[in-house]
Amino acid sequence: MVFCGKCGKDNPMGAKFCENCGATLEAPTYQQPQTTYAPGNWLSHEHAGFLPRFVAWIVDTIILGVIAWIVSIPFGTNYGYGYNMNYNAGFNLGGVGTFITLLISLAYFVYLDGMQGATIGKRVMKLKVIGTNGAMPIGPVPGFIRWLIKTIPLLNIVAYIWILFDAEKQGLHDKIANTFVVKE
Repeated sequence: MVFCGKCGKDNPMGAKFCENCGATLEAPTYQQPQTTYAPGNWLSHEHAGFLPRFVAWIVDTIILGVIAWIVSIPFGTNYGYGYNMNYNAGFNLGGVGTFITLLISLAYFVYLDGMQGATIGKRVMKLKVIGTNGAMPIGPVPGFIRWLIKTIPLLNIVAYIWILFDAEKQGLHDKIANTFVVKE
């Protein structure tokens, strides 16, 4: 269905004008998938190994670390400066900064991996995320699943070590979300 932005009516796919008000209909801004590789065509892409993915992760971590530091300043949680046991601010807003940083991380990975196909770190390393069915971008749900698995600390370690031993170089988060990271 195509939604009319003027009157709100749902119109049949492919309609050029709204059946209700006659307004010109525009194509949806997001169509999943934008690029589809033939089933099994992902085999023609070289799967990205541990080292390029690790470097991409470091780049993304630096970007998010700078953002977390900037976000933490207004909440009095200067990450990296240690804890002063003699200082009592009364009400500690540190949890708010941490929560906001977590939301920024969620948005960063779900949007860039899920909707764009690669984070900034992956783009630097010329990597992209595709679905096991060939979908690219993978969409927000697989992007969220990949982020969630990587956010849980112990699973994050297991997820990346898994890449070293997996024949298809998939991390645990890739297996659960049905994705691959491949070289462009």
